[in-house]
Amino acid sequence: MRQRDLLAAISKLQPIRLQGTFERHTSLLWGELQPSAAGGRWGARRAYEVLYLGRPRSSIVIEAYRHLIDDELDNGAALAASVLERRVVTCKVDITNVLDIHASATLGAVSLGETQLFSDVGDYAACQAVGAAAHQLGLSGLIAPAASRQGETLALFPANLQDEQWPKITKRDIWRGLPPDPRRLRLVDEA
Repeated sequence: MRQRDLLAAISKLQPIRLQGTFERHTSLLWGELQPSAAGGRWGARRAYEVLYLGRPRSSIVIEAYRHLIDDELDNGAALAASVLERRVVTCKVDITNVLDIHASATLGAVSLGETQLFSDVGDYAACQAVGAAAHQLGLSGLIAPAASRQGETLALFPANLQDEQWPKITKRDIWRGLPPDPRRLRLVDEA
């Protein structure tokens, strides 16, 4: 879909008010709620800053594995064991002007299907086009199913977000090593 068509389609959609609890994991060297223009599913590299949050906790654990471990070609388990510490923040959001990408009508309007929503890390072109249009239209962010199919992702556009709507941190944790990957089946001791 051409960008001007995406802009027209998104401008016809009704943004929502989003309230709830979300989480985020970062390196200890990165700011707790520091956005990035490094590129991701909803923002192309150096295009604009995006702050990514997720829920539930299992969703952000999976994202940690997807971005830190799964791309490792040699020994992902050893790499997971080598991740010493990650910061996890829990925050409350109460944000208006958010594009909700859950509904099939919205997905159809912006020409996103399962292939684009649940793509591999780095295969982001279609979602980035939607993010760029939403950002250009001044939306505060968008909420969508997580790429892992478990939970959801909130992508906030700090340039468009009112200061009073910035997420409020309610809890801070440190992961000492990555938690178990929720996608892996665990053996249960029946004894």
